[in-house]
Amino acid sequence: MLFHKGTIGTAIALGIAFTLSAPLTASAQGGGQQPNAPAPGRGGAGQQPAAGQGGRGGGGQQYTPGPGARDLRSVLFNWGWHLGMLRSSEERDLIASLEYQGKGTIQVDGQPCTLTKYRVSTNYQTSGQRTQISCTLPNGQTYSNIEVLSGAYAWDEDIPGAELIAGKGKATPMPAATEERMIRLWAGPQGALKSALAGIQDPPLFAVRPGVQVPADVATAGKTSVVWEGGKPVVTFPIPGVPEATATATLDAKFMAERVVVRHGTNITEFIYSDYRDWNNPLHPAEAFVAGRMTERRNGTVVRDITTTLTETGQMYVVMPVPASVKAAITPTLQPPNWVSAFAPAAPAQPAAAQAVTPRLPNGKPDMTGAWTSPNLGPPGSGTRRCGPTQSADCHPGHNFTVDYAWISPSRYGPNRPLYKPEFWDKVQELDMWTNKYDPVMTCQPLGLPRQGTPRRIVHTDKDIIFLYGMYGDYGGGNSEFRVIPTDGRQHNANTARQATYFGYTVGRWEGDTLVLDSISFVDSTWLGRGGLFHSGDMRIIERLTRQGNEILYEVTVHDPESFLEPWVMTPRTLRLNTANDAGLIPERANCEVYETGNITTQLRH
Repeated sequence: MLFHKGTIGTAIALGIAFTLSAPLTASAQGGGQQPNAPAPGRGGAGQQPAAGQGGRGGGGQQYTPGPGARDLRSVLFNWGWHLGMLRSSEERDLIASLEYQGKGTIQVDGQPCTLTKYRVSTNYQTSGQRTQISCTLPNGQTYSNIEVLSGAYAWDEDIPGAELIAGKGKATPMPAATEERMIRLWAGPQGALKSALAGIQDPPLFAVRPGVQVPADVATAGKTSVVWEGGKPVVTFPIPGVPEATATATLDAKFMAERVVVRHGTNITEFIYSDYRDWNNPLHPAEAFVAGRMTERRNGTVVRDITTTLTETGQMYVVMPVPASVKAAITPTLQPPNWVSAFAPAAPAQPAAAQAVTPRLPNGKPDMTGAWTSPNLGPPGSGTRRCGPTQSADCHPGHNFTVDYAWISPSRYGPNRPLYKPEFWDKVQELDMWTNKYDPVMTCQPLGLPRQGTPRRIVHTDKDIIFLYGMYGDYGGGNSEFRVIPTDGRQHNANTARQATYFGYTVGRWEGDTLVLDSISFVDSTWLGRGGLFHSGDMRIIERLTRQGNEILYEVTVHDPESFLEPWVMTPRTLRLNTANDAGLIPERANCEVYETGNITTQLRH
């Protein structure tokens, strides 16, 4: 922030700012400090993280395993810490998705097939994985297929998103492959740790904070346990969604899985992992490690032998909608993980607020006037995370703040994201990868709707309603803005609708005691949120506000048939009346300047 006399200013130096804050490249397995000997300034038992920005504040004391600790908490924490999966100042497992590319061979009808394409898109929150395969058989013939798992459904498709749009592609139900694909997902280099954490309680937690939420000083918690064999920890846990499937993961000296064996009935699937490092492209060193070599054996036969070529671990947009024909053909018999968020809502329930008397306007309708607070929907904690054991020795927590923004911003964390048409899936990823170049907030444009978030102050009359928005509406981005909306039930005017604006052309009406705001005529340059979530100029947004006592239920549905497969129903928010003396004081819109747009040198996310 640059402060000038008499004004509030924001300057965005796209190239230099992000270059200077870029984290150092992580070394493969061995660099940095060991967790039982934290370096000064790196955190340790009882140390507090540096004050961060964004999020919901620090996470209290940080956990560090004691020297030689062998209990379950220390092993699972070390496993996640060494892999770089623990993010934010609270050190939670926030890895929600993974894009992976590799080379090597797979078995096709008993023959080795040399890969020309191997791309795996994984969404851990929805228990989904799409594997795109192209390879050449010994006789020169080519083979291609796309294997998909989504929850309890498995199918093959000839193009990504087959049959989601009528007449495009063919989806073939593959119910017999469901267990095999679940095992591959949840025994993977990252999936195995998530499975071990999931086994601790039922229903399983997502975004676990292992240094706090795993019981201390025990070898077994729930269905997950650890023993030590030959000086190495061996963790046993169930495979989520596959009854009677049990995995044992042997960790190496750096607490990374070198071998995972899954026993399911008479079948044994063995995964051998090695060469862990950050395989992200050099423009986005995320320091989340993935195995560089992965060999899968089924009942002793090698079925996949893959060498990693590239990963993207920055909460990429990955979806696996189930085609209607697959749902009709398969009656699910397996139950994928029914995840429960491992962190509590930002604002605890306040029954008294809803029971208060609802103020009314002279026309008898609820009066929305007041200053309001809204819960944060993203993970708690800030981005200022202490340096991990596999980061470079000269790492600084400030570097981690820049890197972790990809994990802690709510619109990236998910899982409730807009469902784009298949032809736009890669576009969303590309926009996100170059967010420093393409995100309109980086060129000082208003956030627009719905990215601006919820109003911080509302002024309501019989005829109209005024929304006042504070700065930093999108997790640190955005400026002070306002909207003035008629609420007399008028329709959209055709002439006014020709003028596209950042916040759209909005009219309001009442449905009982619910105020409904209908917005059209948006510019197509804004994003719905961080992560490349674009929209078309035909977007329509419906907001619904229902006040009960000192609370407002705020619901938003985004319609964009040009871009989406279906309307996006955003996660509802409960706004609560803020009675603090200065709660309604909002600074004027800041000045924003853009320079050095041609010097963008990294793909670090903001």
